[in-house]
Amino acid sequence: MIKILFPTDYSATADNAFVYAMQICKNYSGELFVLHSYSSKSNVPKISENAELGDPSDLFKEEINRMLQLAIENDFGQVPLKFFMEEGELVQSILDLVSKEAIKLIVMGTTGNSGFENKILGSKTAGVIKNVDIPVLSIPHMCKFEEIDAVGFTTVYDEEDALVLRKMIPYIQAANADIYCFHVNKGKEVKTHEEIIRWKEQFKHDPVFFVEKKQDNIVKGIFDFIDQHSIDMLSCVTRNKSLFQRVFESSIAEKLSYHKRIPLLTFHENMFK
Repeated sequence: MIKILFPTDYSATADNAFVYAMQICKNYSGELFVLHSYSSKSNVPKISENAELGDPSDLFKEEINRMLQLAIENDFGQVPLKFFMEEGELVQSILDLVSKEAIKLIVMGTTGNSGFENKILGSKTAGVIKNVDIPVLSIPHMCKFEEIDAVGFTTVYDEEDALVLRKMIPYIQAANADIYCFHVNKGKEVKTHEEIIRWKEQFKHDPVFFVEKKQDNIVKGIFDFIDQHSIDMLSCVTRNKSLFQRVFESSIAEKLSYHKRIPLLTFHENMFK
């Protein structure tokens, strides 16, 4: 049984991701760990317009009941749920729970603005992706779960990418979907043509297809790829000191996370060390 962690701030964005996470658990016989992390120095968010700020534990109990009802309303009453409330910084709370419970995947809601629903998840998703070395699936506010037919995977043809693909393939096959490996060629290839051919050869018997585009603008290249191949989910490996740093600091990863319909699955490079 796969264990999935879902951090929540009780917002509509989080509720949307909660439903998505329950669908994954239902499809893969998973168990969902729901985490609310709060700071004693900040106010606990209201659960409803009529709710008064008070003891966090009382609000947490009320929220558990609401989320259990949300699960039933969406026909996920059979999904195993465990609820945790932790005082402290979100990333550290996640790291502690991941270690204690052997969590394999984190599902988080993301927003693309600094509005009232961006108090925790919108601003903290980036921190989780960069500091927690297990896969993180970020769900944009407008994204609804649909059957996955095509998964996009951005690659630079290295060994880490190959390891990720090997881990992904069984799940993608179970969903009767295909993986489209996408590479942006900016005219400065690190790998030789022969190395790239050898890299691709190891997946010749798998549902993996390769798409390459010569493009100076990485953002435009990726979004064109998503549209042209009807990608339902985008995935990539983070690289703290190289590609991921350039991509993330230029807000590309953030923009992809906030795409209105495409969830982003990120694999941390340290998970292979």
